[in-house]
Amino acid sequence: MTDEITRLVRFTSAGLGEVLQAKNQGLKGEITHIGAGTARYDPDGSETALRDERQRAAIVDYDDLGNGQLRMAALFDGADEYEIGEFGFFLASGTLLAVYSVAGKLLTYKAAAARVLQKFTLDISPLPANSVTVVVGSENLNILMSEEFTALACADIDNMTRHVELLLRVMTLQSQ
Repeated sequence: MTDEITRLVRFTSAGLGEVLQAKNQGLKGEITHIGAGTARYDPDGSETALRDERQRAAIVDYDDLGNGQLRMAALFDGADEYEIGEFGFFLASGTLLAVYSVAGKLLTYKAAAARVLQKFTLDISPLPANSVTVVVGSENLNILMSEEFTALACADIDNMTRHVELLLRVMTLQSQ
């Protein structure tokens, strides 16, 4: 889906205007959030909001791949369940910078109480050079994975405990 996103993302007039204004003041537009919604359409750049936004998540991971390519990830979690047909990239001000959606196409699905880590590669080469940056929210992937690592560590400890108990039983039998 990454290559498709790169080709089909539409920058908005409002987002482009804000980025240009920031650049003219010696600043950069800060991409901070990614939104997910259910609408399925072909964006035209006039959007100021997602048509049916269901959730907005802070960016949790980011990498500058060079050549105007930014890879970022957002974690969509919680009890809500919905089909995802649109994604939006938001600046710190809340302005919609870019939209990805395809008429009639389901992009992915967010199940109830599931965590969906969605990664994107955004081609910012159509924007003025050095006009945007990505701000990672307070959570990062290391923190997000802590529950999984804790579960693995507990499983390893339980496994080691069983092995030690078995070793002690064998040693007891050998000493008799």
